[in-house]
Amino acid sequence: MHSIAIRADGSPAIGMGHIMRCLALAKEFNRAGCRVCFLCRCAEGTGRIRQEGFEVFELGLSSAPNTPGSAEIELKAVIDRIQKDGVDILVIDTYNVSEDYFLKLRPYVNQLVYVDDMNRFPYPADVVVNGNITGKYMNYKKYYDDGILLLGPEYNLIREEFENLPDRAVNREVREIMVTTGGSDPHGLSVAIIHRLLEDSELRSLKINAVAGNLFTNKDKLRELGRNYNNVVLYENVKFMSEIMLKSDMAISAGGSTLYELCACGTPTLAFIAADNQEFVVEKMDEMGYVESLGRYGELSGDELILRVKALAHNFEKRRSLSKKMQRLVDGKGARRVAGIILGRR
Repeated sequence: MHSIAIRADGSPAIGMGHIMRCLALAKEFNRAGCRVCFLCRCAEGTGRIRQEGFEVFELGLSSAPNTPGSAEIELKAVIDRIQKDGVDILVIDTYNVSEDYFLKLRPYVNQLVYVDDMNRFPYPADVVVNGNITGKYMNYKKYYDDGILLLGPEYNLIREEFENLPDRAVNREVREIMVTTGGSDPHGLSVAIIHRLLEDSELRSLKINAVAGNLFTNKDKLRELGRNYNNVVLYENVKFMSEIMLKSDMAISAGGSTLYELCACGTPTLAFIAADNQEFVVEKMDEMGYVESLGRYGELSGDELILRVKALAHNFEKRRSLSKKMQRLVDGKGARRVAGIILGRR
C-alpha cells in the first residue's frame, strides 16, 4: 500500500482551488487503497480537508512563505513528516517552490508529483500535472528523461460529482442564472454583479443562484440580498455544486477551476478574469469557443455586463452550441486518470 502526502494550502489570499483539486486526487488515491495525508500551513485549508475526512498535519510555520529562510524551514518540516510516516509519493500543489525545493525533497520519496498552472521553470518532478486547457500550449519541458507530463483538460483534477453527467437539455428561455466567484471574493464582485442584474428591468425577474465560497468575507451582504429579494437564492457550504450548475440556464463566473465544473455540466458561461493566473485560461477558452470572456473584472462596466448577459440569454442556438462543446471538453475523469498513472508508474 502506498503512503501518499499532499502539500497544499488554502486561504482567503490563496483561494481554495489548490485544496479542492488535491481533494479530488486524494479521493482517487484513497479509493485505490492508499493511505493519504495532507501537509498544510493555513487553517482555512486545513479545516476544509478535515471536513472531507482526511488526515492533516499542520506544518506550524509562523513565517510567511516568501520571507527569507522560510523555504528551508518548510523543507525541514515536510521531510520530518515524510520520514515519520514512511511516505513514498509526495504531491505538491503550491506556487512557493524552486528548483532547489524539489531537488532537496526528491531523495526522500519514490515519486515526486507537481500540480502546476504556470510553467515557471523545468520542474525536477517525476510527474507534472497541468489540467488546464492551456497546459498543452505552455511549452513544458521534462527535467528527467523518464518524467511524465500530464497536460490538458483530460487530466483536470475535478471532483467525482462531475463524472458521467447526462447530456444537457438546454432551455429556450433563460429563467435561472448562477453567479459564482469561486472559493473567495476579495473584490466583492458577487454583490456588485447581483445588484446590477436586479437593477435591469428585464433581468430582475430571473432567479439568481448565488454561491458563497467558504472564504467569502461578504456573506452578510449576500444574505441581506436573499432576504430582500425572493428571486435571489444564496447557497452556502454547498455539498454538490453540480446540482446548482445543472439547474442554472447560464452562469457568470470567475475564471478559476469553476470553469471546468461548468463545462462538465454544460452550463453556458460568461467568464471574467479575477486574478492574473486566470487570464490565459479565460482567453483560451473564449478563443476556442467554450466560454465567452468578459475580460478583467475591473475593466467591465455594468452596462456592458448587462448587454453581454442579454445577448447570450436571447441566443438559444449559441447557448445550445456552447453547452454541447463544453461537455465534450471535460468528462470529469481527470483525477482518476492522474491517480492511475501515478500509481501505475514504476
